[in-house]
Amino acid sequence: MPAAVGTLTDRVWTLQELSILHELHNPVAVVVYGLFDSSQSSSSLQESAHVIFQNTSSVQQFGVPRSSADHSNALHSLSNEERQFRRNWIFQIAQGKAVQQPRVDIYKLFGPLFSGKADDVLGCKARIESKPIKVQTLPGKAESAIMHVVDMEASNADKHISKRFAAMVQHTPLHTFLFNKHGKLLVANDAAMEACLHSTAGLKVSPGQDVTLKALFDMGSYPGGEEEAHTAYEDAVQAIFHLQLERYCHTQAHHNPEKGGAMRWECIEMWPMQDPVDLSPAVLVKRYNVTHQKELELQLSGQQEALQKQNQALEQDSADLHQDRVRLELEAQALAQRLDAVMHDKFGPQSSGFDADTPIDKTLNFLHAFIAGERPLVQTAMDLYHILSESDTHLRNPVALETQLLADEGMDDEVGESMLQLLQGSNRVTRELARGVSVSKTAGVITSLSHQSSLSAFIPANITPAIERWLKDAESNWQFDIFGFAEACSGASLSMLGFHLYRQAGMIRDFKLDEQKLCNWLHRIESGYNVNNPYHNSTHATSVLQMTHMLLCHGGILKSKVLSRAQYMSSYWSAITHDYEHGGLNNDFLIKTANPLAILYNDQSPLENHHCAAAARLLFDPSCQYIQFAALTSEAIKQVRDCCINQVLGTDMKKHFDITSRFQAAFRRPPANSLGSTNRCESLQVDWDKIKPEDKTLAHQMVVKCADIGHLAADPKTHKRWALLLEEEFFRQGDKEKGAGLAVSPLMDRTMQGGMTRSQLGFFNIVGVPLFKTMVELFEEAQPMLDGVLTNFRHWEAGTTDV
Repeated sequence: MPAAVGTLTDRVWTLQELSILHELHNPVAVVVYGLFDSSQSSSSLQESAHVIFQNTSSVQQFGVPRSSADHSNALHSLSNEERQFRRNWIFQIAQGKAVQQPRVDIYKLFGPLFSGKADDVLGCKARIESKPIKVQTLPGKAESAIMHVVDMEASNADKHISKRFAAMVQHTPLHTFLFNKHGKLLVANDAAMEACLHSTAGLKVSPGQDVTLKALFDMGSYPGGEEEAHTAYEDAVQAIFHLQLERYCHTQAHHNPEKGGAMRWECIEMWPMQDPVDLSPAVLVKRYNVTHQKELELQLSGQQEALQKQNQALEQDSADLHQDRVRLELEAQALAQRLDAVMHDKFGPQSSGFDADTPIDKTLNFLHAFIAGERPLVQTAMDLYHILSESDTHLRNPVALETQLLADEGMDDEVGESMLQLLQGSNRVTRELARGVSVSKTAGVITSLSHQSSLSAFIPANITPAIERWLKDAESNWQFDIFGFAEACSGASLSMLGFHLYRQAGMIRDFKLDEQKLCNWLHRIESGYNVNNPYHNSTHATSVLQMTHMLLCHGGILKSKVLSRAQYMSSYWSAITHDYEHGGLNNDFLIKTANPLAILYNDQSPLENHHCAAAARLLFDPSCQYIQFAALTSEAIKQVRDCCINQVLGTDMKKHFDITSRFQAAFRRPPANSLGSTNRCESLQVDWDKIKPEDKTLAHQMVVKCADIGHLAADPKTHKRWALLLEEEFFRQGDKEKGAGLAVSPLMDRTMQGGMTRSQLGFFNIVGVPLFKTMVELFEEAQPMLDGVLTNFRHWEAGTTDV
């Protein structure tokens, strides 16, 4: 029987009454310990234990009671110090005192009593309240026992702290905090809390209670005060919890009052992590002193700033010296130029070769050089002054065009006069009329130019497989065999190709064109080309139409969006009609013979005006009205009309320099007035949506202008054939001039040695090559056309045109 130990409570608990303790969440165990000896000393206490009750929570946490033998073995497995602790603890309770252990290792106290344990109980400390009670174990028998109540909430909190400490140690053990995503402190090691207590002395922060992540930022000294500190905190939260940066650092200054306000710098280094307890987002924080590092950075920054200022001073000195040197060089150059100007016999421009620059071109080039920072030559300025001060200066014609053409030693007088007549017009008109030359023989030259040919009523019916192959080749060949195609079509080449291109481009569908009336109109137009003209006939018009198509579809014109859909169709119309009812005589002949067309159009491009007007007049013939004007808006009709008129009138060579000069100025290109050292032109990127309509019109005109003399780009055999045909047409005009008693135009007298072909080198150099190079500079995909032109030019230059 156990002996009475001390004074215990008078109440006796029954086992049934103890069963109510099963409802408690905390583990409860009632244990009867062994007798004490008479010395009443804890060191002489011999421990034995018998568990008479444990609630459900106790069984779950610690297992069932051990047997006496197992209990004895478990006691012997403890160290002497641990066994002594247990004796003191039990002896103190046996004296009738309730004992509360705030942080006790649960397993070391309960391990000898119970046979099992949960894995997470090992090493956990908890608060244990123990008190003596009496329990009726048998009827009439009451035993003294000790009731142990374990506070598991305290145990769990301790366990959470252990987990968090373990997670922190994996990163770094120095000055470490763990905060949740709201900035609330979860755990901190002792060193970190001590440093925080020292840093927050003036902030009235209680470490362990009020320390927050924001408080760490508030400790710093910011020029912007609390607002800047709050912004720094928000930036850190954004970086860690939203941007998920792997690491974030913030450096803050601290004033140290103990050292006279000396500046101390600290770094707050942060890493995102998960709270090991509930796996919620958390942040690991470490603070450390970086004052020495910051001082070095500031020192290096100051030295770098000083070096930068020294470099700037040296660069400024160097720039000043360079400016002085440039100024002296310019002054010396200006003095030399003034000396040359004084010694110069004449101030007019002196150049070798043909200069195609117009006064506008020269002025723009002069201003461009000045704006670019260059110092133009004094002689250049004086030349420009003399050019602009002349009363007869044409701003859009090359400077001194007549003088250049007639004084060129590489060009005989007749060739020069022929080029001058082509580009500027005859200067003998007034003299011929003043001499009273009869014009009755020539007045009717272009009164009946329509030569009907036997064409079928509907083109598609006559298209054979052979012609289909020709048409397919015409779609993509820069050097299309136009004469072979004309022979295959038996006089209907213009109608065939015109109808094919209209249909192939989808214009019949898109503009709802009447196919039958379109065929009628094409037949009428083709019949209006005089088959007896060696050059200006329907084959020439077909050639111009095919080259216009190549420029539009393969030369980058359509791709650039410079043309609308309606203007695309208009360009085909202009190519088809551009020489309609041409009589084989040029404008100069019509003007100096007072032809009715010259009278009608006031000597202003009489041929071109007639071609356009007569062809347009056919559209009002009911049998040829293939366009439904009623279905078009007035704006669309105006757009089509303007495009056609500008393109056809632009083929007058008297307007050549005016159009090319404006075109070059509009697209910021220096004038292309010579062959240069390369055959390939650098392209110019243009945003056509920002180009003015009038400048787009120049591009439209350039397309048909290039196509009109497109035989310059044909294969050498075809080009030579065209040149000889044009020469024959010129000779026929010369015959008519002789018959009318007029002076024969230059290169049109067949009795003289050579004709128009003598002027080909000059035409290529002055007109052809600059025109095509200017076009390719803007539309680089048209380079094959320029390549063909340069090939033919070299043949003429080398005298190898007999192909």
